[in-house]
Amino acid sequence: MGTAGNGARGGRRPDPAVDEAIRAAALELLVERGFGLTFDEVAARAGVGRTSVFRRYPTKRDLVAAVAGQVGADRMEVPDTGSLEGDLTAAVGVVQGVFGGTPLQALARHALSDALRDGEGSAVLRSLLEQRTTLVREVLARAAARGEVSDPDRAPLVADLLSGAVLVRLATGTPFPEGGEADRLARALVAAARD
Repeated sequence: MGTAGNGARGGRRPDPAVDEAIRAAALELLVERGFGLTFDEVAARAGVGRTSVFRRYPTKRDLVAAVAGQVGADRMEVPDTGSLEGDLTAAVGVVQGVFGGTPLQALARHALSDALRDGEGSAVLRSLLEQRTTLVREVLARAAARGEVSDPDRAPLVADLLSGAVLVRLATGTPFPEGGEADRLARALVAAARD
C-alpha cells in the first residue's frame, strides 16, 4: 500500500522518523551545497540505507519537492490585524522573517539559481511562491470580507509584487526591507490590491 506524497510502494508502512531524517538531511545538504546533492549523501547524512531514500523518492526532483513543501510552511501565517494595510505590513514582516534567516536565504538563492537552468530548484521556488500566494489570498479574502477590497482575485498580482521584492534582494544579497522601507512596500501592495 503506497503512502500519499511519496514514492513508497508495497510492503511495510514507511517509518515517519526515517521520512523526517531523510527530509532533514536533504534540507541541510541543499542549504550547504545547493542542488548537486546525491542520494548517497542524503542517505549517509540521514543514517539510513540508500534504498530507503529511493523507496520514498524515486527521483531527486521528488525529494526536492517534498523538502520544498515543508520549507517555511509552518511560519507563513499572517495575523489578522483588522486592516488591509496592517495585514500586508505583517505579511512583509512574515516573509522577511522566513527568508531573513541565513539557512533559508541560502536555500532560496540556490533554488533561484537552479530554477533559471530548469533544475530541481524550480520545485523549491514553485513551492515557496505557492505558499506566498496562499498567504496573500487569505489576507485579501479577509480584506474583502471587511469591505476594503472589491476583488480578492488580485492575490497573484500582489503576491508577485511581494515576491519580486524578495527575489531581487535574494539575488543581489541586499538586506530585506525593514522599518520605513517595509511600510512603503506594504503601502504599494495595498495600492495593487485595491481598485
